[in-house]
Amino acid sequence: KVPVTIITGYLGSGKSTLLDYIAKKGDRKLAVVLNEFGDSAEIEKSLTVKDKDNQDVYEEWLDLGNGCLCCSVKDNGVAAIERLVAKREGFDHILLETTGLADPAPIATMFWLDDALSSNVYIDGVVTVLDSEHIEKCLDDIGGHFHGEGSDDKNNNDITIAHLQIALADCILMNKIDKLDSDENEIERIQNRIKSINAIAPIYTTKFGDIGLDKILDLHAYENKNIENLIKIQTEYHDSRITTITLNFEKLTSELFDKFESFLQYILWQEDVDDEEILKIEIHRTKGLVFVDDTYKVLQGVRKTYDFYPGLDNISDLELKTSRLVLIGKNLSYDYV
Repeated sequence: KVPVTIITGYLGSGKSTLLDYIAKKGDRKLAVVLNEFGDSAEIEKSLTVKDKDNQDVYEEWLDLGNGCLCCSVKDNGVAAIERLVAKREGFDHILLETTGLADPAPIATMFWLDDALSSNVYIDGVVTVLDSEHIEKCLDDIGGHFHGEGSDDKNNNDITIAHLQIALADCILMNKIDKLDSDENEIERIQNRIKSINAIAPIYTTKFGDIGLDKILDLHAYENKNIENLIKIQTEYHDSRITTITLNFEKLTSELFDKFESFLQYILWQEDVDDEEILKIEIHRTKGLVFVDDTYKVLQGVRKTYDFYPGLDNISDLELKTSRLVLIGKNLSYDYV
């Protein structure tokens, strides 16, 4: 299977520069896909709408050098990428660039779900590129682009697309770091603001997208590998709109695990809250490490979709000795959860 890395971020953050840098560095044969995805509704619709003419869904391939190829996808479905891979065998990795205003969750979910259906591609992770100079303005911009119902009636609790792109990230690049003053306090303040939204994803500062490929590729972010970030998570910062909370609890019996999963389903799938004084929560990313009897399971989730994977390591070798649930979302509070 060929891994797919989703590259997201606002227009002008440096996504294209990063892709160009990756394509020219290293010895991997890459496919760089420049999508034409619309909003999330259009992406979701593509799951059920087929190409009426049954025509190929790619444009001419361009040689980027170093054995890398580039194309522009015309439709929104994972099937388009699968057909591209089938026609052009030998790729080591696929890089998919989203539009600046794209919510990455539906795209990530499509690849994740398709992986379970014997697809020839799988999602490796979501890399979010931020313009360090302007990211705080994007997060605070009440007149900007918003997600969810009621976006026409904007208030200080609205979530911008920038919030979602950070919340769904498995790796965050604070790009254009050279545009900031050399004040370390300013850089730390922005990093803390980002951590207040997503406390799991590692943050790297970059200039012109210059970063080691090992930091952004082969993340295996939707699998049962690389759980170090989950173990080392610290949630000392909190954003007023979207934030990360961490729940630690003891080892579960099989019977208690069933009850835990019922609790998880309620949190993820709830549509209405009876108490009008409690704001409706929105979960955008879920991760967890759950000890069950003498084994452990790794939890991965995006929005309302989740799955448990069997742990790979010996339970006695894990640094973390208690179960842990991490939720990234809107209106989260320890009291409610």
